[in-house]
Amino acid sequence: MNAQPAEALTLLEIGDLVFRFGLATIFSIAIIIIIHEFGHYLAARYIGVKITKFSIGFGKEIYGWTDKLGTRWSLSRIPIGGYVSIFGDVDPGNPVIWDTKQDRERTLTKEELDVAFCTKKVWQRMLIVAAGPGINVFLALTLMASMFMIKGVQINPPIIRGLAIGTAAYDAGFSLGDRILEMDGKEIDDFMDVYKITVKDWVNPHEYKVLRDGKVVMITMTAREVNHTDTYGRKWTERGRTGMVNGIATKFDEIIAIDDVDTKDAPDQARQLIVENFDKVIKVEYELTDEDRDVFLAVFPSGVNTHLANPESRFYDRVFLTDHEKVEYKRLDPFSAYWRSGKQIYNGIIATAGLIAVLHKGKIKQPPVGGIIRVGGFVGSAVKEGWRDYVRILTILSMGIALMNILPIPLLDGGFMVFLIYEGLTGNRVSPRVQNLSFVIALVFLAGIMIIANLFDLIYLVTTDFRS
Repeated sequence: MNAQPAEALTLLEIGDLVFRFGLATIFSIAIIIIIHEFGHYLAARYIGVKITKFSIGFGKEIYGWTDKLGTRWSLSRIPIGGYVSIFGDVDPGNPVIWDTKQDRERTLTKEELDVAFCTKKVWQRMLIVAAGPGINVFLALTLMASMFMIKGVQINPPIIRGLAIGTAAYDAGFSLGDRILEMDGKEIDDFMDVYKITVKDWVNPHEYKVLRDGKVVMITMTAREVNHTDTYGRKWTERGRTGMVNGIATKFDEIIAIDDVDTKDAPDQARQLIVENFDKVIKVEYELTDEDRDVFLAVFPSGVNTHLANPESRFYDRVFLTDHEKVEYKRLDPFSAYWRSGKQIYNGIIATAGLIAVLHKGKIKQPPVGGIIRVGGFVGSAVKEGWRDYVRILTILSMGIALMNILPIPLLDGGFMVFLIYEGLTGNRVSPRVQNLSFVIALVFLAGIMIIANLFDLIYLVTTDFRS
């Protein structure tokens, strides 16, 4: 009798994994790719180029219809993405196509040449090619902006929950639990405002009005400049560092010592030490690099960490500094939402590019470029966490598709753009022979990249669990 519940649980787990890692991933990627192709479709229609087919999925058609403009809309058997067939992408000097109805080659008629891709100006063809990545960028911006307008951005009350020893804030006399009321006479409602003001003018002292144990305290502090070498070997300078933080949670595997007890690579020990010292001021040490460490004073309240009594909790890998279920959000107006989403996407691109630039140093546990297994892990986790995480993943996927497609590699939009730039500069088109050869080379290259990326995923899979 005991075997039946265990078997049922196993089947449920398998079903859950199949859905989250399989169907959810296929659906997400398909949506992003279909929208990408729809960008090409819209631009082609705008320019006046005929679209012969728009297919959702690949393979044999399950259902379809032909509209009054002659476009065949198809739903196909293999639901992984889709494609758009643009009419007349041939050599204009020899405009020959294969006529499927007549089952033979034939030359395009004058009427067909008027709506053919090959007869359009260079800038018009560029617009059609760029529209795919362009609509993916717009989708990413819109998804993130919509999240900021509907749910809002997180508001962090200006309360000091962590204080790094030996930093400007520590030396100036700030204490854990201090609430910053004003900074240079300006009312502070969000801890991020403190960061923005400090970074903008970090060389001059600032006046802080602080509420501490029911009393108002005035503190003067000048932020500092700190040089770092991060875990990837990159040197950078942090200007405006104060040493006070307002984090919500920290993961146990990021902690290397608690009250001078070594917990590096021992998250279970870190968890035990923190549980034993709930509601007390403790020293928590983090490793920035092999030589660079930060030691913070912090208090972890027992009341907001009851989940640590349950190893099955999805938050069992972290400890909270405050009640994460009572996080406040502020809705943004459309302009602010799009502006903020643009900044976040830009910062994400720069950060990813920086990681790729230091891959050769061998200090990155997992490459920033992953295959379908890694994507499936992220999508599955996002579906489990909720709609905010899922929208965030769709944003990342949409930007990823856009960035991948603008790479100057034949078969991708960026490769076609290179051909068009060459044509615009020289007045000569790249010959079909050169294009076909480059397509074969690109296909081998891209296939190799996909194989390597998925091999990295498999290797990473045996050392970690990115289902959660």
